[in-house]
Order: sequence, then structure tokens, then C-alpha cells
Amino acid sequence: MPVRQGYGDHGDACRAANALDLVGDRWTLIIVRELILGPKRFGDLQDAVRGITPAVLTERLRSLCQAGIVDHVVLPDLARTRAYVATAWGRDLEGVLAALGRWYSAGPDPATTGGMTPDAVVLAMRTMAPEAPGEVPAVVLRLHDARRAHPPVRVFHTVAEGGAVHVRTGEIRDPAATVTADSTAWTHILFEGLGLDAVDIDGDQGAVARLVGLYTPPA
Repeated sequence: MPVRQGYGDHGDACRAANALDLVGDRWTLIIVRELILGPKRFGDLQDAVRGITPAVLTERLRSLCQAGIVDHVVLPDLARTRAYVATAWGRDLEGVLAALGRWYSAGPDPATTGGMTPDAVVLAMRTMAPEAPGEVPAVVLRLHDARRAHPPVRVFHTVAEGGAVHVRTGEIRDPAATVTADSTAWTHILFEGLGLDAVDIDGDQGAVARLVGLYTPPA
């Protein structure tokens, strides 16, 4: 197999071009997207990065680990499961993904089809983080991808700080409400005006409506 040459090998010193040597292949940024908010097992990645083959996922993970963008971790479970997680440098690619999302949204046809993984919709929430005038009660989000046969639940919470909404991983004590939802349905609620009856809410529905109202564009 011929040795692959990058932009630098061809004499291009542009740092953006050299960055593309690391993350410009198909699937690579999507793999990183799924690892920014926390570790995942190989099988979970294969389910989340839809359309990728095990061989390509293995190759991409190997390249990302060699580049220092992704690292191996051992989960704190009884089986000491091996998993992957973005490094601090890899997590900085969240800004690149956010910029790409904003760029696409400003294009002539920003409509998309398909679904969203829990991590993808939370990164979208962070990208589109609205101003939060006044009090915005904390809400826990328990999201799963209903396209999977036995989807794991990813847990996040929202807080309002510095006049903006922030979405972070994990639980929070005494939230105003807990939302349990398919991640694609939650996307439609936030950005397309789908009603709250599409999800389960435990607690103050008004708090959830307040949060959603910050994201949903006016009709």
C-alpha cells in the first residue's frame, strides 16, 4: 500500500491545510464529536457514527490516537471496559464543529434529514447557546437515540450563568425538572417547535418550556 502524503509533504505550510491532514478524512470529525463530552466504547462509537464500518473506525481511531486527539481510557466498571475519549486538544475541536454548523446554517439550504445522537444535539445546544435574561431553572436531560436497539442513556444538565445557557455532562442536585427523551425528538422541540408532549417530563414543565423558549425561533 502506498504511503499517504499530506499537504505538508507537498510543501504546503498552511496550518489549516495541515490540520486537515489530521481530521479531514470522512468520519473523523464525527468520531471526535462523539468523544468530546465523554468516553465511549468501540461498539457505542460504531452505533453513533452511522454508516462507518468497523475496519474504518479502527483505522480512524488509531490515527486519532497517534495524533494526540483521542486517547484510550478504562471505564470504572467491574469489567474495566476499554474506551476512547477526546484529549484536551481534541476537545478544542468543539469550536471547529460549532463553526462548521454555523457556516452550514447560513448557507442557501440549511435543511437536513435524519436524526441526532445525544452528544450531537447537546453540542448543537452549546453552539446555539442563547442569552438567558433573568432566571432559567436548571433542567436535567436524559437523552437516548431511539434509532438504536438498546440505546444507552446520556445524562446532561443545563444551567444559566453569565447571561447564557450552558449544557454540561452529568446530573445536578435538585433540578427544576428532568426531561427523558429521544435525542432527535428533543432536537425537533428545541429548534423546530415540536410540542413538549413528545417527551417525558418529571417536575416543573414550565421550567422546560422556559428553556425551550430560549432556543425555539419565533413562528
